Amino acid sequence: MFKKCDNCGARVLKGIQVEQGLFCSKECQSYAAHPGFCPACTSISTDKASGGTYTMNGIGTTLYGAKDPCSVCGAVTQTHWITLVYVPVIPLGKYRVKYIRPRRFLSRKLAA
Repeated sequence: MFKKCDNCGARVLKGIQVEQGLFCSKECQSYAAHPGFCPACTSISTDKASGGTYTMNGIGTTLYGAKDPCSVCGAVTQTHWITLVYVPVIPLGKYRVKYIRPRRFLSRKLAA
């Protein structure tokens, strides 16, 4: 009845059916088509990752925005923020972010 996503293995009711397979989300489809960052995204960023994001009761860190989507690998530019009551307060840096699946990502800090 339920099939599995060809990228993350999650059960899929409807999903996105394309030539490459069945995917639960656009993030999974993009990652399966081009895993990792393309050379252009790698050249404008450093190896430093943002680390994980964690928010409890609105206090923590998170990524906001989605600018400059890459036409090759699908990575976007997002800002890493410290949040207070879910409101971004202090920016920690800008990163190229490539989603592996919903809520899972790879990141590279943008070069200054």
